Amino acid sequence: MTKKKPQHNLDTQTTGSTTAQHIAPPAHDIAEAQAGIDELKSSYDNFLYVFKAFPNTNINSLLAKGKIYGLNPAPLKGARVLELGSSCGGNIIPQALYYPEATFTGIDLSPVQVQHGNDLIQSMGLTNVTLLEKNIMDIDDDFGTFDYILVHGIWSWVPDVVKDKILSICNRNLSSRGIAYISYNTYPGWKRLEQLRDIMLYSEKHAPNDSLKDRTVYTKNVLKLIAETMKMDERSRVQSDYKINNINRVIESNDYYVGHEYLETFNDPVYVSQFVERAERLGCTYVGDESLQRSFITWLDDAVVENINALSQGNHVDKEQYYDYVYDTQFRMALLTKKHNADKIIRNETVTIDTLNKLYFYTAINEFNGAPPEWTNPVFISIKELMDLRKPFNVQDVVNYVKEHHPHIDIDMDAIYKRLFLLAIVGQVYVLGERYEQLPFIENETYIPERFIKYIETLTEGGGQQYMTVGNMYNQIDQTVDHGLLFVMRLLEKPTTKEALIAIMDSNLKIERTNSDGTTFIVPSEEYLEQKLLHIEGLGFFRK
Repeated sequence: MTKKKPQHNLDTQTTGSTTAQHIAPPAHDIAEAQAGIDELKSSYDNFLYVFKAFPNTNINSLLAKGKIYGLNPAPLKGARVLELGSSCGGNIIPQALYYPEATFTGIDLSPVQVQHGNDLIQSMGLTNVTLLEKNIMDIDDDFGTFDYILVHGIWSWVPDVVKDKILSICNRNLSSRGIAYISYNTYPGWKRLEQLRDIMLYSEKHAPNDSLKDRTVYTKNVLKLIAETMKMDERSRVQSDYKINNINRVIESNDYYVGHEYLETFNDPVYVSQFVERAERLGCTYVGDESLQRSFITWLDDAVVENINALSQGNHVDKEQYYDYVYDTQFRMALLTKKHNADKIIRNETVTIDTLNKLYFYTAINEFNGAPPEWTNPVFISIKELMDLRKPFNVQDVVNYVKEHHPHIDIDMDAIYKRLFLLAIVGQVYVLGERYEQLPFIENETYIPERFIKYIETLTEGGGQQYMTVGNMYNQIDQTVDHGLLFVMRLLEKPTTKEALIAIMDSNLKIERTNSDGTTFIVPSEEYLEQKLLHIEGLGFFRK
């Protein structure tokens, strides 16, 4: 299929600004909502939610997305970051680790989770991240302003009064150049999942006094039995195949996720148009979705684009709403900003060359459908080979690579810009606002700062992984960190040589692995060291 490629705009975007509006949330019955808030607090106290690192909330990525949409977000150095519903801090602690000159504040209702998180922070020795036990409803103007506000996985699961308060905070407590991120469940896609929630809530009557954890286990077993029953009847199996698949995904998910996602008092999906209307009523301006492909549709087939444009008649919110109708979207990640930035936002799906020149690109762990498969063009091949290196690169890096590996071709700059923009839209590359240097091991020069060693130490030996995942510099989860990596890291707290490292490893470390036929073998220290040095480089831990 032929895809329509995004066009780029050569013009520099220039706009003025107006006075910011401070709009208070509408009146709600606080007393009525408090019972629900107290119930949520108790639920998270008693059934710990393991808060993971989410790459979509990475401030470096949010900086880049803001630039693509035409904004000028605050630089990362000195950035002030607030996360609402931070749990144990698993989403902001890795970011605080990598961006020591930024400050991170997380608030959460649950004193249990906040205490766990602060214990881990103290063990890691981090001084630029703080977790506070605090009710979102108590945040006021005196709490300060923030350049990035993160709200992942809570907006759909709180009472309306809290939803509106969150949006009000994203207006009143956002800096003049600030970006707020709010994820939420959305229709029409969540209508399919609501069937599963309804089944689980209905079956709960047989275990009304059980804990959330026990009810989760019970209701997952109910779903399993229903799926097995559907498979027994051919007519039911054909009609409900999608439901069986959804049930299987729930059954395979972690209990803490299923319990808080499907069994909490509140789970209120909305259409994107409803969310935008609500956000703008509370004083925010909708920028677009963090997942660019939900706001930029020109990567789709020409006929699809033509139809959606005909339906939306030039209205950017209608465009995204009809996109969701067509593709059954069930989850969104909205970017919001101050009202005085509204006229800066680019709505015509273009990006300036100047903006693309200032961005960095990094291969996504999971590749999404949508990017054209042809990589025969030397320029495209060069981009693919740079992606495979799994290090950040920019437009100039692509040009240099083409000159070195394909010196006899004329470089098509237009092709470079279009391809990178397309890859960013469909999610095959992460876009970054600033380069993060990933230094290799250099004998007698590079070392690992203490904060990185303490971070891995706390999560592997200190039991931290029961509360959070390991996150890298792009806030991607790394599930391969182990005690062997920590052993090598401790040897690298000062510059040294490979010879010295191997000598220590030969005397103190024995790595045994198993072949596919069941036989075991000892990994040579030299080989194991090279593997771990590459892993450490990939994590961005080395410094000079």
